[in-house]
Amino acid sequence: MMKGMNAPSDWPKTVTLKCEKCGATQPAPMHCGKPMAPEKGGKSSKLVCWMGASCGAVDIPKHHGKPMKVIT
Repeated sequence: MMKGMNAPSDWPKTVTLKCEKCGATQPAPMHCGKPMAPEKGGKSSKLVCWMGASCGAVDIPKHHGKPMKVIT
């Protein structure tokens, strides 16, 4: 994380992913010192860095062959 830069005030402090089939949960991956969160404004299957998708983006992890649901 670049010194002096702060995440937007509405960026979540924690992000939890949950399998809709079995209920298993896991924390979202971290990037630049903060949890990655879903892209805003769309039905994306990506988690992005608070600094933007160009800094870091990954597919939402799958469990039982289906993308997990973001619950927090």
